[in-house]
Amino acid sequence: MSRPVYYKSFRSRKFRNIHLTSSSIVDATNKSDDVILDIGFGTGESTMTLNEIFSDHVVCGIEAYKPGVKKLIAEKIPVEYGDAAEIIEKFDDNKISQIYMLFPDPWQKVKHRKRRLFSEYTFRIIDRILKRDGFFHFASDNINYAFQAKRIIEKASCRDVEFSKHRGFRPVTRYEVKGIRKRNFIFDLIYFKN
Repeated sequence: MSRPVYYKSFRSRKFRNIHLTSSSIVDATNKSDDVILDIGFGTGESTMTLNEIFSDHVVCGIEAYKPGVKKLIAEKIPVEYGDAAEIIEKFDDNKISQIYMLFPDPWQKVKHRKRRLFSEYTFRIIDRILKRDGFFHFASDNINYAFQAKRIIEKASCRDVEFSKHRGFRPVTRYEVKGIRKRNFIFDLIYFKN
């Protein structure tokens, strides 16, 4: 089981430098028992919405798109720029209450699917860092990616997982809006850790 291939060449065109705070999100999460992690938040709207909904939690994000990272820095939301798989490896076990991965890049071409952020490797880390009774929410409008995610969770957790009939607390993202305009079906998987 190998880590997904991190792909960032297109993400660094406009910004030469990015100044993050000296403390990482791992440090920020050690200060609270109620932590929400938004992985791959894009432009940052989903993380800001989660921060409003869950004002009593520490909401933080991981992203490789610099404008989104800069937006969260301006909002004083703990954020980390870079490879999400590499960053979540650093979290302690049973640390995070909620993890969101909303509309990650589906890398539709078969030869590019190794770049998909959600994989067996990342799910095993997600399951390790989730608290008991915590949950992981994956959403996609790509049917292939959605069913791949379902199979990964079922295989790793050894239990059946059904697509959710509701969106839970997840915010609407611009990628979801694009998918709806294309008349794509939205798939939500919500995995609770026992």
